[in-house]
Amino acid sequence: MAVRIPREKTKRQMETTISLINIVFLMLIFFLVAGQLAPPADKQVDLVETTDAENLPPPEALYVRADGTLVFRGQPTDAASYLAANPLPAEGPDSLLKLGVDRNLDAARLVEIVDELYAAGAPAIRVVTRKAGTQ
Repeated sequence: MAVRIPREKTKRQMETTISLINIVFLMLIFFLVAGQLAPPADKQVDLVETTDAENLPPPEALYVRADGTLVFRGQPTDAASYLAANPLPAEGPDSLLKLGVDRNLDAARLVEIVDELYAAGAPAIRVVTRKAGTQ
């Protein structure tokens, strides 16, 4: 009769690379989602280019297409409807209405649109441009 001697069980060391891979993938997903939080610019508006503009993130702006159509988040609107849905404070840094204007818009039409925005209650308007050489 043979006597069996139990073998010592060796403890397997925990694999740390799996945890590291999981963390890296979670960070990747986070940055993919965070990168999409900025509102996209209207693709049908070709912004005016400037040479001395500082690089800033794309603003949540009201866009004016070349035909004079006001667009916010891809939906056509007018000055009164936009300001009724998105009221601006009378003073402070948030009181600026950011207006992205197509470079092919007629200047007289731009003046009309700005007058309509002021008449509808916009406290201040800033025209959004694109730095030359950027997309």
